[in-house]
Amino acid sequence: MLNQSTGSTLTPTSGGQLWSAPHRLVLTIMWLVTTVTIITMLLLNVRDTGRYSEVCYILQASYVAALIWYLSRSGTPTSQLPKVRPLVLQKWRYSVWIPVLVIAIIFILILTAMSDGDLGILLLLIVATWWILLAWHRQVQIRSVIQGLALALIVYLAGLPMFNNGSISEIAFYGLLINVPPMYIAGGLLVHRTRLGGVQLLDKRYWQALRSFFWGCLLFVPLGLINAAVVSPGPNMTWVSEWWIPFTIPWFSAIAEETWFRLLLVGLCYFTLRPAFPSRPAVPMIIAVLFSAITFGLGHGGTYLERFLVTGLLYGLPMAVVFARRDWEHAVGAHFMINMIPTLMVFLGT
Repeated sequence: MLNQSTGSTLTPTSGGQLWSAPHRLVLTIMWLVTTVTIITMLLLNVRDTGRYSEVCYILQASYVAALIWYLSRSGTPTSQLPKVRPLVLQKWRYSVWIPVLVIAIIFILILTAMSDGDLGILLLLIVATWWILLAWHRQVQIRSVIQGLALALIVYLAGLPMFNNGSISEIAFYGLLINVPPMYIAGGLLVHRTRLGGVQLLDKRYWQALRSFFWGCLLFVPLGLINAAVVSPGPNMTWVSEWWIPFTIPWFSAIAEETWFRLLLVGLCYFTLRPAFPSRPAVPMIIAVLFSAITFGLGHGGTYLERFLVTGLLYGLPMAVVFARRDWEHAVGAHFMINMIPTLMVFLGT
């Protein structure tokens, strides 16, 4: 399994390259400007007032643009990604375009059907997961099974406070929980086939997995602060009254949703589209991260525009890109930080 470069613009090992490359310089400046500005706003108690929301979104869009530029210019070149053979009708010339048409239709349905469309894609992911496991069952390793079960246990323990206090429905709680192990295993098999992204845990690079998680956290500090500044996760979490809760419940969504929407969905979308673009792997990668981001956004609460633009493009897209250009552990750290900071603000407020 190919391991992507996990260097970060803020790591001290970058040395003189930190300031020599424009994308590194821009990201570093935007990280500092966004972090300092949002912390200042939080200290001025703008969280509960709704003031300066436009400033927050402008800063967020600017930082996301800088982050995606940096990620696209660093890491393993897309030209090194291997080719993938078509799933069906390999001898038919136009068979590679069948998945392109299917994904385009599904994407249109998701955009028009809103929440029902999102439910449909989740059902398709479940079907695809078990299809992958059956088709590639000889490649399943006991290590991935054990890790998948361990991750499910973490998700269960982390999500219990939310479930017990009514912040998540029983269907959503157990639906996300029981699908973590099979989707983690299937996603790992997709990574092995496509070489897109990576899973350090599956490569037994445990120290690198921890390092990737922390760099993902660090890169997404500005987005976590912005998420807190716009009054997320909402006014109904008065039960966050213990200091340890903000540092535990984010593991629920960080692991479960990154397994569903990044490890599996990005990998599956890229795998099915790759044969249609044999010499341009960047094209299916871009489509895959956009598909994942918008599907992720439309599955959350808020108005349609908020789910599409904010949750989808300003949160889901950078998490999808950091998975594709780094690894799954980076994406977990990113999601953890985005949810941890707002939850910590709720605790400080109670």
